[in-house]
Amino acid sequence: MRRWRGIVIGLLLLAGALGIGWVLVFKPVPVVMHEVATGDVTEHIPGSGAIECPRVVQPGFEVTGRITSLLVDQGDRVKAGAEIARIDDEVYRAEESAAAEAVVLARVSLDRLRADIKRAEAQREGADAHARRQEEAFKSNTISRDLLDQAVERARVAEAELERAKAALAEGDSRLAAELRALEVSRAKLQRTVLKSPIDGIVLARLAEPGDVAVPGGAVLRIGDTAGVWASVWVDETFLPQLKPGQAATVELRSTPGGSLAGRVLRVGREVDRETRELLVDIALTNPPEQLAVGQRADARIHGASASGVTRVPSEFLVFRSDGAFAWVDEGGKAALREVTPGIRGRDWVEITGGLAAGDTVLRPTPGARAELRDGARVTAQEPAP
Repeated sequence: MRRWRGIVIGLLLLAGALGIGWVLVFKPVPVVMHEVATGDVTEHIPGSGAIECPRVVQPGFEVTGRITSLLVDQGDRVKAGAEIARIDDEVYRAEESAAAEAVVLARVSLDRLRADIKRAEAQREGADAHARRQEEAFKSNTISRDLLDQAVERARVAEAELERAKAALAEGDSRLAAELRALEVSRAKLQRTVLKSPIDGIVLARLAEPGDVAVPGGAVLRIGDTAGVWASVWVDETFLPQLKPGQAATVELRSTPGGSLAGRVLRVGREVDRETRELLVDIALTNPPEQLAVGQRADARIHGASASGVTRVPSEFLVFRSDGAFAWVDEGGKAALREVTPGIRGRDWVEITGGLAAGDTVLRPTPGARAELRDGARVTAQEPAP
């Protein structure tokens, strides 16, 4: 009895081992199949980066003062020339008033100096006339030489006084010009107590608040120029030969998955990052949305070379390894790993220039069955071909 029991147990163990072996060796691996055909392929060069403004300015006051008001906030749109901030202008108004009074005094002084010139001219004319009469009298021996010399001396003094008055007037003109320049400077300082936006744009950040002391060179706001928003993306250096300005591109914002924006390559960088081996490519957006933030993450696909009527397979059916590109092929119901030569690589399709032909059937394992797919494994289609 015991002998028969041992035989039965042995047969059961053998049957279980054979069942496990059949599952491991002979059970078909579920796969997705696709029949290779010809079609169009457009190269898509991938890149990741962020939305950037063509220009970011940081306006600030050119004079010192305590900020009394900030008229815009982060996210506000501003127009060029619009008032955006003010500082306390009491001191600058007092300086402007003092400079204006100095100009008035300088002009009054010029009026007095002009009057002095007229008086000096009259005195000189009188002295010259007296000197001529004395000279005639001296010639007729009616006066002495001393009286003639005194008359000539008074004429020369009158001439010198006139020249002195003219010099004073010239000095007064120079003083008035200086006072006028000082008035212009004081008025310019007063005007600079009001800060205006230098560009049309959007306020990215407030760098100061009312009550802070503004100093020349210190930024109060950061404003981004929204006239031409672009996506600045990093692209692998291996794509450099395929990149050029004007190429069409598609940009996807991570904040709006599934949506895409049309654009064109604006410029291609000429410096590669030493660590990531990537270069910057700027893509101008054709119709940027209203809600767009600088620094917003963006993924781009730059449209490169294209080909029509070429052998192609969906990109997910290819296996890229360090030793080349491969594809699983159906050979009589069994899987075979075949090396292929890829050509133009698009997002969804890849051109095959060698290793596959139209009519071949390529495979990819269904989720969960990837580890079971091997050379010679039996396969069965579990999903319709895409």
